[in-house]
Amino acid sequence: MGALLTFYYKQEMGINAEVKSLHQQAEQAALEGKYKEALQLLDTALVKRPNYDALIQDRQITAKAFNLMNQLNEAATSLKTGKLSEGDKSIQTVAKVLKEREEPVFTKVRATLSNRKVTLAVLKVKKEIDSLTTVEALAEKLDTISNLKGKEAEAVEKQIVDKLAGISYKQAEQQVKTKDFTAALQTVDQGLSYAPEDDKLTAYRDRVLSEKKNFEKAEAERIQLAEQQAAEEDLKNRTSAVSIVNVEATLDMYGDLYISGSIINNATRPISSVTVMVDIYGTDGTYLGQTYVDVYPSWLEVGEEGFFETYYYGVYQEAEVSVVNATWYLE
Repeated sequence: MGALLTFYYKQEMGINAEVKSLHQQAEQAALEGKYKEALQLLDTALVKRPNYDALIQDRQITAKAFNLMNQLNEAATSLKTGKLSEGDKSIQTVAKVLKEREEPVFTKVRATLSNRKVTLAVLKVKKEIDSLTTVEALAEKLDTISNLKGKEAEAVEKQIVDKLAGISYKQAEQQVKTKDFTAALQTVDQGLSYAPEDDKLTAYRDRVLSEKKNFEKAEAERIQLAEQQAAEEDLKNRTSAVSIVNVEATLDMYGDLYISGSIINNATRPISSVTVMVDIYGTDGTYLGQTYVDVYPSWLEVGEEGFFETYYYGVYQEAEVSVVNATWYLE
């Protein structure tokens, strides 16, 4: 009888030790955010000690963390597919639950929640970018995005800065066309205050200064040149100055279409302020939209190649593009 009790005692001690080990492994896995693994370990331990309150309680807490993490993963899927409202709702639900939880097992959930909030904030700003057409409005969004961290925020910040620079560039061009060089310099300087590394704006500032200094002389030369040009040459310059070298489109990870290409100045004189009109079609031939793109550099010498690039937002599918028209100024 004593030997049997001893055997039973040792067997129970062995089970206790095994359950304790499984419990400890589950706790560590849960703290690392491996909730599914933790639940499997706890279930194995509960088979051996089904009435162990600590195991039951820890399993309930771990299951709660696992479910919250799944909700955040679903939110991530919603955000990636442009369903910001659905993603926001899931994020708010998880945030509300976490306010009532202080257990360490929810640490990974909190970190993931923080990341999802950043992603949501970034995508909300990104969604608004295309509708903003002023430096002031974009600068406000730039302030918002600059407070967020991560690669997504950096990518959207670059888009805002690029658009700020593009708007400043285009506005300054219009001011130069009306010979308001002082305003053009102010516009360029404002753009450079947000995009100090933008080569196009930096180069254009030098260009404005040069045009301001040599305006009267350049105007006289343009008039003289126009008078000397033959009718045939003038017609060619006004109707066939631009030829398209290439144009292509690439869909990025956010569902936006990156459009780029280049043109050649076929005129017998320099051209400036070249703008191309691009039609966008789905691979099935469906018309998706149209956009205008400015060519850089702004001034193209005879035979010189110019380049253009832009984003067409919210396409979410592969597309085909073609240049259907171009405008320019003869110098």
